[in-house]
Amino acid sequence: MLISLKLLLPKQTSLKSKLLLFLVAPLMMWMQSCKPSQKTITEYRYFDKNLDSLKNLVVTLKEPVIQPHDLMGITVSSATLNQEQTEVFNLLNGSSAAGGGGGAAGLQGYLVDYDGTITLPIIGKVMAAGLTKGQLNDTLVKKLDPWVKNPILNIRFANFRVMLMGEINQHGWMTFQNEKATIVDAIGQAGGLTDAGMRTNILLIRHQPSGQMETHTIDLNDAMVYASPYFQLQQNDILYVMPNDSRLIQYERSNSPFFRDLPVYMALITSILAFATLILSITK
Repeated sequence: MLISLKLLLPKQTSLKSKLLLFLVAPLMMWMQSCKPSQKTITEYRYFDKNLDSLKNLVVTLKEPVIQPHDLMGITVSSATLNQEQTEVFNLLNGSSAAGGGGGAAGLQGYLVDYDGTITLPIIGKVMAAGLTKGQLNDTLVKKLDPWVKNPILNIRFANFRVMLMGEINQHGWMTFQNEKATIVDAIGQAGGLTDAGMRTNILLIRHQPSGQMETHTIDLNDAMVYASPYFQLQQNDILYVMPNDSRLIQYERSNSPFFRDLPVYMALITSILAFATLILSITK
């Protein structure tokens, strides 16, 4: 390598320049050949740990449980040719949402009230909170039987959503049509985490139907996140992707008076040095 560098140098090159080139060139070649450390790889990649463990893992998603303030789309039909008997029960699905005694303009369906009930025409209040869609279906079929012959129901969550915050490419409420969202679904639909996001420390905040708040930490570097009881999200969950050290240092510097005014200080020092150099040159 030294011989090749010597051939590339012009004959007029000074000894100082030659020494500098011989010192800098190997350093540049070494820097180009460097690979990221294992720590960086582990902290940045998704599912970098325990990936082989997924071969024997079976993931089964559960039916979400209805909670107060959920918006339920409920369509009633009959197995007979007479569909007129179902029209009154489908009025709210064609207009504003309502539940209990009120509605939310622009949304369609039955809103689960504070007491966990929905209010259907003729039938009145029906307890929905704490039930799955299948359980609510069985309850409503029994209550509709006197009014609709062979009732058939189609029930869905009209507002199954999750809040995304922090170092992620898309913020705000994320809605899901399949009603069985996972943390991978949410982050993938949001475009993934930013480079400043901590893959190992994602905070899940969950509001239980009982009113109790829960917090859990999720590590996306570990493939065994698929086995976590919090892998499947519930409606209205909050996911907060915490910033890594580089983001915090950047924030600290941008909000520090010293770093904020550093360009001013540097400009002032440069001006003083230039003025001093001018004075010295004049006095010589």
